[in-house]
Amino acid sequence: MELQVMILDDEYIILDGLCSFPWSDYGYQVAATAKNGLEGLEKLEHIKPDLILTDVRMPGMDGLDFAERAHEMYPDTVIVILTGYDSFAYAQKAITIGVKEYLLKPIDYEELKNMAARLAEEIHAKKDEQQEVRDLQKYFNQSVPELRSKFAGNLLYGRIQGKGVVQEQAKSLKLTIEKYIVCVGRKVVGEKQLHEGDKWIEEFACINIFEEIFNNYNIQVLSDYNTATAEYNFILLFAKEEENQKCMDLALQACGKIQEEVERYLNARMNFGISDISEDEYQANAQYRKAQKACRQCIYLGMNIILKYEDLQYEEQKEFVITQGERMHFMMTLFQESFEKAEEELRQLFAQAPENGAAVKFAAMDLLFGCMKFPYTCAVDSEIHNKNWNFSVLQDGVKRISQCETTEEVLNCMFNLFGTLIKQNTEGSDERNRKLVQSILSYIEKNYATDISMDDLTEKFHVSRTYISRLLKKYAGKSFLEYLTDVRFKHVEKLIADDRYKQYEIAEMVGYKDFGYYIKVFKKRYGITPNEFRKHI
Repeated sequence: MELQVMILDDEYIILDGLCSFPWSDYGYQVAATAKNGLEGLEKLEHIKPDLILTDVRMPGMDGLDFAERAHEMYPDTVIVILTGYDSFAYAQKAITIGVKEYLLKPIDYEELKNMAARLAEEIHAKKDEQQEVRDLQKYFNQSVPELRSKFAGNLLYGRIQGKGVVQEQAKSLKLTIEKYIVCVGRKVVGEKQLHEGDKWIEEFACINIFEEIFNNYNIQVLSDYNTATAEYNFILLFAKEEENQKCMDLALQACGKIQEEVERYLNARMNFGISDISEDEYQANAQYRKAQKACRQCIYLGMNIILKYEDLQYEEQKEFVITQGERMHFMMTLFQESFEKAEEELRQLFAQAPENGAAVKFAAMDLLFGCMKFPYTCAVDSEIHNKNWNFSVLQDGVKRISQCETTEEVLNCMFNLFGTLIKQNTEGSDERNRKLVQSILSYIEKNYATDISMDDLTEKFHVSRTYISRLLKKYAGKSFLEYLTDVRFKHVEKLIADDRYKQYEIAEMVGYKDFGYYIKVFKKRYGITPNEFRKHI
């Protein structure tokens, strides 16, 4: 699609000469002309030019005032000032209002050709980038229901580490979690027998029906279906100012309505467990366990039961759980950051633990087992571990933890045990680190043309950003960005020498989506533009 050009000049000869320029050779067409800024504004309302060339001194409204108004209306439009006056004041104002180029009359034909070609590349690159953003936004909007369901599952199962991360993800999904109730439901007996392949279709349909019922009671809901337990999990969201009793009543009424519909259409019964009311989104995992416990207690009470956690008739043992997200974050800190930082994080994890209780010991043993296993999941060559790994640490650790009487004793015991693990893990670490760095560099060289980032490396190699940076500096002598840039521009040089591609195409081929950034990096690296570089080859 041709780029639209608008030209303003009060001198007919100059205006005609600019219109006669072979714009089509560079992918443009002249969409409008004007003899002053006022006429230009009238026409500007009917077209959205990609490029504006305007004189400065014109009657009615001068070019700088017009450029300022045009920039306000269309910030992405490229504006070029044409003037016969080499005035610093003009140039200074032009810069402040967002003018891209400032050319002196009489205009050099070669300079105008070079500018037209260069700006065309930049405009197309920016349009491509904007289209990519729009496409991503479109795909994101289409995926919001699925992403919200995934978020609900991660929140309920404790996979998200840190309250700040929870709030950030909720905000990106346009969710406000001020007050909520977790509800766990399970269908029992009497279900119609479906073909095995249709089972998931039924569950998906049920989730949509249940959500609609909750919505009918003015309850916003996040849903998740746990295939392992065949349980429906819901986070029912309420406004902060809503009275707690009203929130609970609405939840009970909605669950009752769902039971009626399930019995009517599926010839089945459904039990529900309902958590307490909470205003802390990071406690969703704890509330989920309460709702799940209440739902499973229904088995002993019958069918079509709705049981609130607060109504369970037994003396509750204080529960202490380290979530999956917290456990994974601690293990990465322990093995890839520093022991001091891991010690501080461990104290934070156990800050809310009861002084005396078996649950603390079980959580500690579970964490110890996870930390024993963690290096194997991340190992580049597990034989390195097999040579010296002492599994008696686990056996001894379980015994020592079980003998502790207080949480503080458990913590001190774990500090000693993790110190031993770190010592074992560092034996042969130099060889492991060299192999890991080689794998990282190889991965960069294979994926340089993609939008590769440190986060990709973190996910691929199960190590933190800080640890990767430290290893690359030590063993490769470069940062991630420096090495990636080296690899990309090694290919850039070959593509320029090939002389078959335009610069914006080369930028995209080596992984630069932002053409302007590509030019900036190129000039910083070589001291000249890509086109000048091509002339020297």
